[in-house]
Amino acid sequence: MSKEYSRTYIESVKQELLDRLGLKQVYFKGQAGEDLLYEATGYDRGTVHKFCVRTKKGTVDEMVGGKWMTVRSFAVKSKEVK
Repeated sequence: MSKEYSRTYIESVKQELLDRLGLKQVYFKGQAGEDLLYEATGYDRGTVHKFCVRTKKGTVDEMVGGKWMTVRSFAVKSKEVK
């Protein structure tokens, strides 16, 4: 069974994506197993990004050309409070 993540953890990861990747808006779309799915809009007109936060590894993947590609040198610094 997959783990449920707290709202504060989801929001802190969302804020981290906004601050560190230079995005205009980030929306939490849901959870797929242990992974958190986000959709974002960039500052360039009409740019839409999809991100998958791998909570076990602490990495972020972006949907590029129909495939999940790891965002280099980006690790989630937010920690879940237990």
